[in-house]
Amino acid sequence: MSKWIKQTISVLIAAALLVPSGWFVRDLKTSAAESEDTVTVYHETFANGKGDAAQSGGASLTAVTDKVFDGNADGAAIYVSNRANNWDAADFKFADIGLENGKTYTVNLTGYVDTDVNVPSGAQAFLQTVNSYGWLAGADFAAGSAFTLTKEFTVDTGKDSALRVQSNDTGATVPFYIGDILITEKATSGGGEEPPRDPALPFTTITFENQSAGGFEGRSGSEMLTVTDEANHTEGGAYALKVEGRTSTWHGPSLRVEQYVDQGSEYKISAWVKLIEPVSSQIQLSTQIGNGSSANYVTLSPKTIAVGDGWVPFEGTYRYNSVGGEYLTIYVESSNNATASFYIDDIRFENTGSGQIDIQRDLTPIKTAYQNDFLIGNAITAEDLEGVRLELLTMHHNVATAGNAMKPDALQPTKGNFTFAGADAMVDKVLAEGMQMHGHVLVWHQQSPAWLNTTTDAEGSTIPLGREEALGNLRTHIQTVMEHFGDKVISWDVVNEAMSDNPSNPADWEASLRKSPWYNAIGPDYLEQAFLAAREVLDDHPEWDIKLYYNDYNEDNQNKAQAIYNMVKAINDKYALTHPGKLLIDGVGMQGHYSINTNPENVKLSLEKFISLGVEVSITELDIQAGSNYELSEKLANAQGYLYAQLMDIFREHAAHIKRVTFWGLDDGSSWRSANNPLLFDKNLQAKPAYYGVIDPVKFKEEHQPDVSDANQSTAVYGTPVVDGTVDSVWSQAPEMPINRYQTAWQGATGVAKALWDDDNLYVLIQVSDAQLDKSSANVWEQDSIEIFLDENNAKTTFYQADDGQFRVNFDNESSFNPEGIAEGFVSAAKVSGTNYTVEVKIPLKTVTPDNDIKFGFDAQINDAKDGTRQSVAAWNDTTGNGYQDPSVFGILTLTGKPSGPDDNSGNNGHGGKDHNGKGNNGKGNNNGNGNSGNNGNNNGNNGNNGNHGNNKK
Repeated sequence: MSKWIKQTISVLIAAALLVPSGWFVRDLKTSAAESEDTVTVYHETFANGKGDAAQSGGASLTAVTDKVFDGNADGAAIYVSNRANNWDAADFKFADIGLENGKTYTVNLTGYVDTDVNVPSGAQAFLQTVNSYGWLAGADFAAGSAFTLTKEFTVDTGKDSALRVQSNDTGATVPFYIGDILITEKATSGGGEEPPRDPALPFTTITFENQSAGGFEGRSGSEMLTVTDEANHTEGGAYALKVEGRTSTWHGPSLRVEQYVDQGSEYKISAWVKLIEPVSSQIQLSTQIGNGSSANYVTLSPKTIAVGDGWVPFEGTYRYNSVGGEYLTIYVESSNNATASFYIDDIRFENTGSGQIDIQRDLTPIKTAYQNDFLIGNAITAEDLEGVRLELLTMHHNVATAGNAMKPDALQPTKGNFTFAGADAMVDKVLAEGMQMHGHVLVWHQQSPAWLNTTTDAEGSTIPLGREEALGNLRTHIQTVMEHFGDKVISWDVVNEAMSDNPSNPADWEASLRKSPWYNAIGPDYLEQAFLAAREVLDDHPEWDIKLYYNDYNEDNQNKAQAIYNMVKAINDKYALTHPGKLLIDGVGMQGHYSINTNPENVKLSLEKFISLGVEVSITELDIQAGSNYELSEKLANAQGYLYAQLMDIFREHAAHIKRVTFWGLDDGSSWRSANNPLLFDKNLQAKPAYYGVIDPVKFKEEHQPDVSDANQSTAVYGTPVVDGTVDSVWSQAPEMPINRYQTAWQGATGVAKALWDDDNLYVLIQVSDAQLDKSSANVWEQDSIEIFLDENNAKTTFYQADDGQFRVNFDNESSFNPEGIAEGFVSAAKVSGTNYTVEVKIPLKTVTPDNDIKFGFDAQINDAKDGTRQSVAAWNDTTGNGYQDPSVFGILTLTGKPSGPDDNSGNNGHGGKDHNGKGNNGKGNNNGNGNSGNNGNNNGNNGNNGNHGNNKK
């Protein structure tokens, strides 16, 4: 039996004299411990059953009356059993137990573990908040012993809705009892002020020399983490942590660090990583702020490394303006390889000493500058709803989009199990701050649980779900979610990213659709069915003013824009036949994930095309990549500001048809594209030139002229390898060229290139790190492949001359050329290792006599395919995607290292014979990328779950 009691202890005792004997006994079991200046807000003894305890996960909660232990003299308790996961637990919802937002409480809980329970070493009981999963207290589990959890905390209903009594991962299977839970409040507590956090504890470098994991746990719980002497980085040491058994890209070792953080301070995080397998892989050091659906995931240091690199340092900085409801982690993962294994060692977490920051309060709010034009929005996580970040958000914006919290996997992870708490807290906080909310997203092929549209056959293979069952799942999810949030949102992205990239025949919009799991299960009409399901909800609620959107990326590609136009027009025209004068699709969302090389005229063409449909348009996820490796020069910053100014001018000219312009993130430091500095505010929340380009486009364009003429430069070293797909020692002389400039919103496969040369040929080696290999598309540019672009005279013309060429080789060593005539003499070899591959090529030099200091126009590109379509394009230099027709976008490769005389052999350590064992693939057809038949660029991509678009949920 539970009670909400708001009187002081003296009043309780007085009241006890006026009621029948024994009525208060069970609720006063531990009241003697209270002081006279506290108020009992909630006290549960479980004498009359489970009370307000609610099941979490798969746990079973059973009331018992005979479990006497220290602190539980009456024997009444609940038994928390059937546990397989740390979250199989007992929840106490704030609303049920009378806890109020902003108020500070102290919780005291007693529990017990039976004597016959096998308790793993390190198993602990945890007290946490839900949904931010902020850790409050912990105590060791021990068979036959009681435990106590005690903590003072402040309720923040913007992040949390309940207390949870659970365990750590190690104690996931341990059953336990809860005998008593008492929550008190200081009698003088008025709420609103959070108690000061304890000062950050000093962090000791984790070297694993004590042969413990140092607090690291697997993010999924299924990884195998082993302290081993197989490898070591620590000077004078012998051990490292081995990470294996990963089965998803987000799996890896994770360390809780909130206790080492002073809120508002910046920290430098570093680790050393040594790859075990495959031969090469992308690895990244990241940090997580908060937990649950509203958490933020930030990449600090991404690199592609090879086994031969040995120990590689990873280092980044992050300012923890939020402590994530007391849940902060650092972790190591691979964004594109689900099974990569590696060692980590020498982890450091150091305060940079920069201290707390404040926002610039004298700036013109962006929402004010455009108050007569359209709403100004931002994408948010829970991190953005407190402190200085909340101040920046509300100062400049009047509408918000949830980065992850309203996506299908966040709201219905298993069939019929709707988990709204995190999203509810976010939406309520946004509305309480006087902002509006946009709903994102109901139907998407990413971040959606597989059960919605797939199943497994008798052999265990994944196959599409039957049409009727998948359609039922689609309709149920849409309608349940929309009914739940009601008119708290102004619009919904009903379907997201359904169109394939750069379709060759946009007139046939159905054939242009991405062959997603929804398409495979239901058919091309799944879009129409989704909007019909959403419209039914709105028809039942004519009092709601909610718009239904189709949302997509790379919409500045004119083929894709035309396919989207044709799709919306066809569906709306069909609907109008039975609903005259009404739209089924109310709006088109142009995501706007651009780079500084985006042509604003293409954006304008697409915008006007969509406006001509008679629908509402919104710019939904705007950011502009500039710079790389977290660095942004003044010139590139101004170029970024200039493009922002150009775009905002275009949007203002069409303001009558635009509902909102939403930026995808508050600042560079927390962006899903943080390495490319895409937003208006830097990692310290200070305005960049991009802000000033947005706030006054005309003035900014008058004062700045963009100059982005600098191209990447590298060298090719004199030497002759054997072209067989094996990395010969001669390649060690050549510098690496990172292939990490993305032409697409989705950042997929990446790699490195190296170049050698001799008196007749240019040799190129490209090592690719990929998550899957796919060549199912008939279009060779939509297969997993590499491309090499060469301009022998480096003339930088905007059109191909006789010395210019494009060479493509897929992971199966199948080649194609633009133009076809350059195939003669070309030799290539490819070797696959898991989902990674290496390509080695020989390109005959036909128009120049190579020598030291000769400069070539050069670029290298990686095409990343999945399910028959190209989802990502990365290049060494070009971000425009126009390399197939415009050599001016190439980087520069300078020839070096040829011996100056007959006795100087320092430059050529290659093998004597040329090209033996190589496979010549001469002229397997062109698909140069000209026109619709093979456009190798045009910003094709996929906004997905890696990075922090949607903050890469895991």
